[in-house]
Amino acid sequence: MDFNAGNARELLARFDFGKLFVEELGWDRHNAELAVEISGTSFALRAVAEKRGMVAWVCQAPAGQQIPYRATRKKIETQVAKTTLEHLIIFTDGKRAEQIWCWARREAGKPASVPEHFWYASSGNRGFLQKLETIAFSLTEESTLTLVDVTARARAAFDVERVTKRFYDQFTKEHTAFLGFISGITEVADKEWYASLMLNRLMFIYFMQRKGFLNGERDYLRDRLARCQRENG
Repeated sequence: MDFNAGNARELLARFDFGKLFVEELGWDRHNAELAVEISGTSFALRAVAEKRGMVAWVCQAPAGQQIPYRATRKKIETQVAKTTLEHLIIFTDGKRAEQIWCWARREAGKPASVPEHFWYASSGNRGFLQKLETIAFSLTEESTLTLVDVTARARAAFDVERVTKRFYDQFTKEHTAFLGFISGITEVADKEWYASLMLNRLMFIYFMQRKGFLNGERDYLRDRLARCQRENG
């Protein structure tokens, strides 16, 4: 099964999470209900899919009501973890204008951290679709897939802290290397500023090309470099 971003976008907009997980992400059907009481208020959750023990839950606010506050969402997550340790929780508002996807990062000796990812009906949500593609599974993976594999994919999709640290480490490495190629600037502070400026510009162009905004070419920079080399040596 190949991930179809168009279909996924439509199912997200319809809040049809069952079809989204089963038909587009390759998860398995799962039906369960769970009631969680927080400070005297009961919150109803329903399971829409599971993959090797990781369960996708939906907590829908009553018609016209908003999604619970973050502090309440974290308490709900703690209660859900007692039933299904590995899980996703999708909070939705009563107007079907907003979704908040929660995944818990668990590390030995540390309290669980719960990164949250927001979907809005008024937005294109391209970045959100990329996260979903990461947790999409194909038929060829079924025979060897384990819970460890599924949780690793969820971490890759939803662990903001890990992605941010990896990006920062790589940027620092490239920035240091780039400094060695700069000549004609004597002040260290000016050289570092120039390196940051050029790398930021290159990253902007890179993201533009990967979205197909530069002549429809996803490898615009590489293709243009190759053309210049062919034409000018």
